[in-house]
Amino acid sequence: MRFNSPIYLAFLAVVVLAVWITPARGRRWVLLGFSYLFYASWHWPYLGLLVATAALNHWGAQWIVAGPPDRKKRGRWVLAGNIGLLALFKYLSWLCDNVNAVGEWLGVTELVSVPHWILPLGISFYVFEGISYTVDIIRKRERIHSFWDFQLFIAFFPKLIAGPIMRAKELLPQIEKPEARLSSIVALDGLWMIASGVFLKIVLADGISAQVDQAYARPFESVGTTDVWVMAVAFGLQIYLDFSSYSRMAIGSARLCGIELVDNFNYPYSAVSPVDFWNRWHMSLSRWIRDYLFFPLLGKKATLAAMCRAAIVSMTLCGIWHGAGWPFLLWGLYHGVLIAGYHALTYRERTSASPGAEPAAPSIVRRLAAFGLTFGLVSLGWVFFRSASTAQALGLFERALMPWQFGFRALSGTFYLHTLLLTLAIWSAPWAARWAVSVANTDRSVGPMPAFALWLAQGGLVGAMLVLCLIYLRGQTAFIYFQF
Repeated sequence: MRFNSPIYLAFLAVVVLAVWITPARGRRWVLLGFSYLFYASWHWPYLGLLVATAALNHWGAQWIVAGPPDRKKRGRWVLAGNIGLLALFKYLSWLCDNVNAVGEWLGVTELVSVPHWILPLGISFYVFEGISYTVDIIRKRERIHSFWDFQLFIAFFPKLIAGPIMRAKELLPQIEKPEARLSSIVALDGLWMIASGVFLKIVLADGISAQVDQAYARPFESVGTTDVWVMAVAFGLQIYLDFSSYSRMAIGSARLCGIELVDNFNYPYSAVSPVDFWNRWHMSLSRWIRDYLFFPLLGKKATLAAMCRAAIVSMTLCGIWHGAGWPFLLWGLYHGVLIAGYHALTYRERTSASPGAEPAAPSIVRRLAAFGLTFGLVSLGWVFFRSASTAQALGLFERALMPWQFGFRALSGTFYLHTLLLTLAIWSAPWAARWAVSVANTDRSVGPMPAFALWLAQGGLVGAMLVLCLIYLRGQTAFIYFQF
C-alpha cells in the first residue's frame, strides 16, 4: 500500500474517520488494528515478525529492569536479539554471497547455500526504534510502558515503512494521552503536508527518475566527467525529493490521526559542511547515529583521533544500514572520511576558542565556497549509493575526478537542463519558505481581506499542484527508501 496510491488515501480517510469517532481511551486500539492491517496488506506472514520484534524489546526491557542495578549485561542480550534479527533477514544472503565469492577465488564452488527470502518491509527502521528504547532502558532514561502501547509505538503505520525513526519519549506520551479533538489548523496542515508530498513525489522526483535510471544503466566506460557529475547531482536531487515527499506524507498522515512525528529534513542542500549536511539530512537517523553510535564510540575524551575514528566507524555502519552491499558500505565510509576531514580541519579553531565566546561569522565569500564545496562532495558521494556494483561505483568515481582524460559528453542536453533547473529550485526553496512564513505572519488587524487572500493563494497553489500531479502521473512508483 504505497503512500502515492489512491488505495492508501482511501485507507487513510477511513482511519482518520474511525479515530475521531472513537472515544479517546479507545483510539490506540483503532490505530493499532489499522497499523497491523496496513503492514499485513504487503506480506501478512511478516506481521508476526513485527509483533515479535516489539514484544522482544518490551519483555526484554522488563527483564532488564527486574535484574541487577547494572543493566548492561542483560541489555546486551536484548540488543543482540535485535541485531540478530536484522542480520538474519537483511545481511545473511549478502554475507553468504561474499563467502562464496572468496571460495570461488580459492577454487571452491558454493561453500554455503544462499538463503533467498523477502526482505521484511521497514525492518531497518523498526529494529532501530527497538534498539533505541532498549538502550534508553539500560541508561535509565526510559520507563516500562504497557505492552499494547509499545506495540503501537513500533507499528504506527505512517512511520512504519521508512520513518521518521521515533524515540519512545517522543511518541509514547502522545499514545498514552491522546488529543481531545482534531483542530482545523492541524487538519489543514496535515492535508497540506500530504498534498505537497504527493507533488514532490509524482511531479519532481518521478519526473527525473527515468532519466537518472537511463544514465546509470549505461556502461560507466561510455560517460565522461561532466556526465558523471550531472548523474551524481541528479540522483542526489531525486532521492531527496523522493524521501522528503514520503516523510511529508508520513508526518501529514500522523497529524490527521492526532500524532506529531519529528521532522526528517531541513534543506540539506543548503549545508555548508559535511556535519551540517547530516544535521539537515534524514535527521531522525542522524540523531540515532549520533546518540547510539558516535557518542559511545567517541568515549569520554573528545580527542581529534577519537572523533575521526568514531565518525568513520559510525558512518560506515550507517552506510551498511541502508543496504547489504559494498557500494552502500563505500558510501558510508566516504561520508565518514568527509566528516573526519572536517573535524581535522576545524579542530584547532574550535578548541582554541575561549569558552563561551561567540565564533566570528564567516564572510560571504567563505560561506559560498563552503556551500559549493559541500554540495559538490555530497553529490559525488551519491555515485556510490546509486551504482549497481562496486565496479560501476569506482569507475564513475574515477571518471568524475579525471576530466583531462574523460572530457567528452555522452548524455543528452535535456538531462543537463532538467538537472540544472531542479537544482536551482532546490537551492531557492529555503528563501521561498522564509518568504511564505513572513507573509503568513503579517499583521492582519486591518481586516479580513489579507487572511482571505492568503487562504485563496494556498488553495490555488494546492489546486495547481494537484493538476500537475494528474498531468505527470504515470502509474505508481515505489519510494526509494522502501527497499531499506
